[in-house]
Amino acid sequence: MTQTSNVRVPEILTEHQDWPLSAAQSLWENVRQVHALEHATIWVLSEQTQIHLGGASTDRGFFVHGQVDSGDLLRAAHQALRRLNQGEERLAVHPRCGTNLSVGMVLTAALSLGVSMFLPRRPLPQLLGAAAAAYTSAQVAGELGAMAQRHLTTSMPRNLEIVGVKTLTDWLGRHSHFVEVSYISR
Repeated sequence: MTQTSNVRVPEILTEHQDWPLSAAQSLWENVRQVHALEHATIWVLSEQTQIHLGGASTDRGFFVHGQVDSGDLLRAAHQALRRLNQGEERLAVHPRCGTNLSVGMVLTAALSLGVSMFLPRRPLPQLLGAAAAAYTSAQVAGELGAMAQRHLTTSMPRNLEIVGVKTLTDWLGRHSHFVEVSYISR
């Protein structure tokens, strides 16, 4: 703790000059880097075997849900980080990412609302408009989602280091893994 005019301020808060904004930006950038590593790890695992996995990223690492050996996961994460650091940026974007789903839902809602404003208020035109909006969204959501991943939700790892893999079990007995990362000061 540092002392500032009789107010004790935790050290973590004094690391950032414009605290809430720069701390939030730093947190977001960390999550983006881990998210890219999560995707790359899933890609590496899927190159080795047909496997269906899910994941979720935090600033401290990422969860992998599905049937995978923790040793295989650790090796895949190291290989993924190495490949990302060697410039394989395509590994940071995954077609089954939740970003794509979110982009698709927002696009469908926006197009549906927009179309409904210009169509007659009768049920059939409104239904056809909603169907056209959903179809259009489905056609473009994948590419827009990939673009959102590249520019908003993933970032090439610059200072990540893999700490290890922890196997977790929920109260129903289902297994998942947490790939823990740390940040290297440069």
